Amino acid sequence: GAEAEGGEEGEAAAGLVTESEGYRLHLSSTGSTGYLGVFRREDCGRLKFVAQVSLHDGHRMRLTYLGVFPTAVKAAVAVAKAKLRSSSGGPSAAVQVGLVPTAPPR
Repeated sequence: GAEAEGGEEGEAAAGLVTESEGYRLHLSSTGSTGYLGVFRREDCGRLKFVAQVSLHDGHRMRLTYLGVFPTAVKAAVAVAKAKLRSSSGGPSAAVQVGLVPTAPPR
């Protein structure tokens, strides 16, 4: 199926994609999807994935809704992007995430 959509490189032992679209994805050992901040939701009989993340706004942590996505990997990419943007905003929002180096196109 399209569950592993988003790239084959970086497969974890559990079959989870760990890198996609140039981002390192945040894994979760407690979540049902295996990705931090990604939750399953059934909508009119169709499975979708909700992404949300706690980000520091300069004063306190805030839960930020990122949207609904067709796959868990796409939702996890949204979380990784949000955490990367947050971490570049200042030292109080430091997270361990970064762009995955890729070879230049030939």
